[in-house]
Amino acid sequence: MSGHNINYKKIYYTLLVLLVISVAGPFLGIFWITMLTAFGIALVKANLVIQNFMHLREERRIIKWILVTSLVLMALMVAGVAPDVYKHDGQNWENIAAKAAVARGIDDGAADHAATDDAAADHADEEADNSSVASGFDARGAYNGICAACHGTAGDGAGPAGGAMNPQPTDFTDAAFWADRDDARIFNVIKNGAAAVGGSPSMVGWSTTYDDEQIEGLVQYINSEFRPH
Repeated sequence: MSGHNINYKKIYYTLLVLLVISVAGPFLGIFWITMLTAFGIALVKANLVIQNFMHLREERRIIKWILVTSLVLMALMVAGVAPDVYKHDGQNWENIAAKAAVARGIDDGAADHAATDDAAADHADEEADNSSVASGFDARGAYNGICAACHGTAGDGAGPAGGAMNPQPTDFTDAAFWADRDDARIFNVIKNGAAAVGGSPSMVGWSTTYDDEQIEGLVQYINSEFRPH
């Protein structure tokens, strides 16, 4: 080992000289010299470091044992956790939590289907209200599906995507907002975006998604649901 250390000082100065050459080479403005100093010397320096500092010759003798040990440990880990992952019970054990989760999922799925069927039947019997102007258009659903992400389901501007916006999304429950707004302005903003009235470009227009009747339905829904009275 001491014989190996004798070369360290020589290697250090060699690397230092190569560094100076690789930095000075491009100043000559000759392409092939620049490429030689940039890549050729880099290879020489890398070889010196690998041969003298990374101890690859010593590691070569033990690398196969490191690989085999890693594979054995990985196999033991998989064998240890596989029963919990792939099965819910065994000869002397039972994963009660996993079974309960599966049962809840089945029950919830059946309940969701039943609730969906009931809601569909109830909806078929309901008359159109002021939240829908265009035939078959669900203004409440459209609001909750798109607008609520920023404006919130309660219309208070506290939607999950609104927190990162500047300025914050409009709070439809604020009486001050309605002091200088009318239906025509809100219609214009929904259709063409807030930038059309000098507002934030974060509020984009939805004219390619909804026609005028559907936008009017959204305006009426916002008025009836959130505007303070």
